[in-house]
Amino acid sequence: MDIRNMTLKEFCDRVAEKSPVPGGGAVGAVVAALAASLNQMVANLTIGKKNYSDYQEAMEEVLENMEYSRNKLQEIAEKDILAFDEVMKILKLPKENPERKELLQEALKKAADVPFELGRECRNILKYCQITSKWGNKNAISDAYSAAELAKAAFRISMYNVLINLKSIQDKNFVDNYLSELEELKNEVKGLYSEIREWIKENGFEV
Repeated sequence: MDIRNMTLKEFCDRVAEKSPVPGGGAVGAVVAALAASLNQMVANLTIGKKNYSDYQEAMEEVLENMEYSRNKLQEIAEKDILAFDEVMKILKLPKENPERKELLQEALKKAADVPFELGRECRNILKYCQITSKWGNKNAISDAYSAAELAKAAFRISMYNVLINLKSIQDKNFVDNYLSELEELKNEVKGLYSEIREWIKENGFEV
């Protein structure tokens, strides 16, 4: 299943089907890709404008990084589907298979790692949403805010998907390391988002 070649309707129809894939992880990656796209749009609408000439370099940095994130997130959506499929394939193995337990644990670790990638990209998007939210074209500022909101929502999706996989992983060191990094990532995202929210309030967009 290559969701990159699907129409929007096809993707939504597939998500709605009686099937666990594409599920929350893939949807979260698509949402984050849209956040990156929106943020990229704001930078494009800022570059070349006389009133924003001081921020040209910053906006070019946004463009470069959001282009990377946009493509990376589409890959993550695909990887999420493949990781889940691998877990399901192993679960179908006979329980008396001596390799089943070890294979399942390895598959679950991979399934936890993919949404962690999503979380990191959401953090990166929020870093660049700070730039567009503060210095972006005021005529498109609501789009910068919208990008931040989508990135924040996608980050929470990534956390849910990491945690549900960690619940089934028996390697305590692996789980503890992931939970520790997840807490650091969560605090970083909280700080980035809080600062954007303050600008939203200052500009009269609080809802």
